[in-house]
Amino acid sequence: MRILPIIARLKTNCALLNNRVEPAKSLTALTDDEVKEGLPIVFVYSAKEAGGSSNLVGVTSQLTPKLFTVIIAAKTSDATSEYLEDVRDQISAALIGHPPYAGHEAIEYVGGEIINIAGGVTWWKDTYKTETYIRG
Repeated sequence: MRILPIIARLKTNCALLNNRVEPAKSLTALTDDEVKEGLPIVFVYSAKEAGGSSNLVGVTSQLTPKLFTVIIAAKTSDATSEYLEDVRDQISAALIGHPPYAGHEAIEYVGGEIINIAGGVTWWKDTYKTETYIRG
């Protein structure tokens, strides 16, 4: 799955991110102190693909779901602000219902979960899905 069009869409449509959207390289190398100065920051990676079976004779046509994940590092919410939810709302609005690029169905939300909360930084991941046909 190509993630650069997704990154471009997030940079264009999510003002809270201030263009801080990158392909995930190695999340284990990042510490809370390294990202604190530029919060929020978002990392995108292709998570999973699985081809369905083809029921046609003589040709192949497989519906292929493609999942991608958006990891968010944001300042932890407090009594006056739910900053992570504001960021997630902007990301969802930018992605859901829009095809990532030609030949793919509109993006759908799959689910999300907490990764870690420490040192004033909340790490969260949301997974999204699109589908396309592989034909041959």
